[in-house]
Amino acid sequence: MTLTTQLVDLIRAKPITDADLQRASFLFLDALATAYAGSRTPVGKRLIDWVNQDGINTRTQAFLVGALTHITETDDLHRQSVTHPGCIVVPAVLALGAKHQFNDRQMLEATIRGFEAMCRIGNAVGPQHYKIWHNTATCGPFGSAYAVADLLGLSAEQTVNALGNAGTQSSGLWQFLESGAMSKHLHAGRGSEAGVLAAELAALGFTGPADILEGEQGMFKAMCPDADPEKVLVDADNEWQLQLTSIKPWPSCRHTHPTIDAALEIHNLLGNSVVESVNVDTYQAALDICNRTETANEYQAKFSLQHCVSKALMDGEVTLNSFDEAARADSADMRLKVNVNAVDPYKTDYPVSWGASV
Repeated sequence: MTLTTQLVDLIRAKPITDADLQRASFLFLDALATAYAGSRTPVGKRLIDWVNQDGINTRTQAFLVGALTHITETDDLHRQSVTHPGCIVVPAVLALGAKHQFNDRQMLEATIRGFEAMCRIGNAVGPQHYKIWHNTATCGPFGSAYAVADLLGLSAEQTVNALGNAGTQSSGLWQFLESGAMSKHLHAGRGSEAGVLAAELAALGFTGPADILEGEQGMFKAMCPDADPEKVLVDADNEWQLQLTSIKPWPSCRHTHPTIDAALEIHNLLGNSVVESVNVDTYQAALDICNRTETANEYQAKFSLQHCVSKALMDGEVTLNSFDEAARADSADMRLKVNVNAVDPYKTDYPVSWGASV
């Protein structure tokens, strides 16, 4: 059997407890809150204006809410897969729920299963994939497709078709980080929308490749040089991946959070002492994504270890206002004093553990 066939069987056989439903409710509400926050931003208002040009339907609703949920960098995180499942799965479930009037339990169960599909595939893509591809964007369509297939009551075969056509839409490059462009928000929007399209087509008999992951021209061969396909299916009896999904404490890239945490401890001990230099030791992925001293815009600041550690040391807090123009100007001198390194044990412990010392 193909990987997606086995994954569908795994998820369909897995029981859902009241504790799982409670956690799903919490993460669902978190996604809605972050979407609302995103809707209040200039970027969010542009996206809303675009949708309003032609009117909203199920797929454009999933796109819009997905994109809005990803704007403020406050959405959830699944650590092992390095994905943000809430901004992909919840908008798709919400869009279908609005269209078909599904009840709360149906929507929460679909959310749990969508998280599982997305995160299990994300667990397998390997660290080299993440150097170029944004895991949330590439693995996201699988999650939204599974969730929608579940809501629509698709058969196992139809769900495999949905996953196949979700995978063929997989995309999302990191190049936007160089300029701080707005493309990252499209990643979440398109990831959610792509899964809705794939599942709705599967419901009509539209087929997709069952071996989209492991096939010779599939996702792992094309995009994942060090993929570990076995991770899609391991530990089938363990808790749902949704139970391993966390909430962000600060509105910046999750890779900056261990450093922020350490810097806040230093501020609590030393207060506003004069800082001569700052040394940050962390893991390689944090440097790959967040090693930048220049912060020309808010988004670059959210992806800057140097800026985040500077604001934590200077202010003793990191808030939504820590990334605006005034805050970036305030950290300019301090950022140049920050030296960042990728060292063990943080390198070898990642992604099971995300650590840093300052």
